[in-house]
Amino acid sequence: MPDKKKILVVDDNAPFIELMKGALSQDYELSAAENGTEGLRLALENIPDLVLLDVNMPGLNGVEFARKMAADPRAAKVPIIVITASDYNTLTQRLLYNEHNVKLFLTKLTPVETLLDKISRTLSGAA
Repeated sequence: MPDKKKILVVDDNAPFIELMKGALSQDYELSAAENGTEGLRLALENIPDLVLLDVNMPGLNGVEFARKMAADPRAAKVPIIVITASDYNTLTQRLLYNEHNVKLFLTKLTPVETLLDKISRTLSGAA
């Protein structure tokens, strides 16, 4: 049986992290951090295959996190899916899409089935 792909969830919303654990843990190896600083530490210690990233968090925000990931040669190619509950503006979305590793920008209202499909497609390179 092949190793499970590793997904890192970086989000300050504990219920969202629990939802992701419930939805993803059967098919993926999950780790989580409740702020950007801790998330970056985890990402660089154990390079994930994908990051699910919130925008507004304590420590590093999502834009800073994505930039630091893109700047580190070990993690620069790790795809990021931004998932936020914030009423994000187009400037924030443009800033994130300027980072080559940000593949998708979704809201937390995205149905879990759609999110699972987007994760699978991103991991397979089809996103």
